[in-house]
Amino acid sequence: MKKVFASLLVVASLVGCSNWNKYTPAPMDNTAIEEEVRKNLAADKISGLQIDVANGVVTLKGHLSAADRTKAVDDARKVKGVTNVVDNISLD
Repeated sequence: MKKVFASLLVVASLVGCSNWNKYTPAPMDNTAIEEEVRKNLAADKISGLQIDVANGVVTLKGHLSAADRTKAVDDARKVKGVTNVVDNISLD
């Protein structure tokens, strides 16, 4: 009985592993990252920035207050898939 149970347990675990990739989210592409950054900025009522994304590196350009500049950089950093944020925002 123990051998049958152990065999069933091994088979069940292998079946569960075979579906792993189906549930693993795909990495976000540059367009999706930019959309998420824009959503975060809009939530903080920040507009007027140029956003460029290349291979997970987000470059922010424009003019903001010091407080909004900090928020904008933080908003970009918290997006999944962002590896670095280049801050080219000048202060008003």
